[in-house]
Amino acid sequence: MAGLGAYFYFIFMRKDLHTRDKELGERGESVMVNRKTREFWLWLTNPIEEYLVKNQFHPNTVSFIGFAITSFSCIAFTFGWVVVGGWCVLLGGTMDIFDGRVARRTGKITMSGDYLDANLDRISEALMYLGLLNFYANQLFFYVVFTAFIASMMISYSKARGYQLKMDVKVGLMQRPERIVWIGIPAIFSPLFAAAVNTWLPISHYWLSAVGITVVAMMGAYTYWQRFDFIYKKLK
Repeated sequence: MAGLGAYFYFIFMRKDLHTRDKELGERGESVMVNRKTREFWLWLTNPIEEYLVKNQFHPNTVSFIGFAITSFSCIAFTFGWVVVGGWCVLLGGTMDIFDGRVARRTGKITMSGDYLDANLDRISEALMYLGLLNFYANQLFFYVVFTAFIASMMISYSKARGYQLKMDVKVGLMQRPERIVWIGIPAIFSPLFAAAVNTWLPISHYWLSAVGITVVAMMGAYTYWQRFDFIYKKLK
C-alpha cells in the first residue's frame, strides 16, 4: 500500500520530478509499461543508484548482485513464495538497470562488462522460469510458463542475431524490462489481491501472478514474431 501511495504521490503531486531521462528516451516509449511508471521507479530507487556511484561500485559487482537476487527467485517460486519471488525479480531487474548507469557515470564502460551482463541476464532469467516451472510442474499452466520461457529466450536471441547482422532490433512490446514488471509486480500483489476479492470471488493466492505470466507468454510470443518478421523482411 505504501508503494501505491508513493506512486500516486509521484504522478499527481510531484510533476516537477517527471524528467526526460536520457536513457529512458533511448529505450523509447513502451505500451506495456508507461513512461511515468519507469520514471517513478528510477526516482524511488535513486538513493540506491547514488550509493553505488558514491562508493565506486564496479559495474560487474552490481551485475553479480542483480544476478544473485534474481536467481534466488528460482527457490522462492519453487516453494510458492510468490511475494518473495516477485520482489527478487523486481529488485534483481533494478540492479540490472543500475549496472549500466553506474558504468556510464563512473566511466567504467567496457565491452567485456557488457558481455558479462548479457550472459548473467540470460542465466538469471532462465533460473526464474525454472522456479515457476517447478511450481506448476503438475498443472496445465506449466505450458503457459514454458511458452513465456521460450518466447523470452527467443526474443533475446533475435536481438543478438540482429546485431550480428548489423541490425538494431528494438521492435516488440514485451522486452526484458516489461517482462520483469509483468512477472514481478503481479507476483508481489497476488496474495493481497486474492484476499481483497475472496469474499465475493474465491480465487487462488497465485491468480494475479498467473495473469502476469500469461500476459508475458502471449505478448512475448507476439514480440518474438515481430522481431522475426522484422529481420526476415530486412534480409529478403
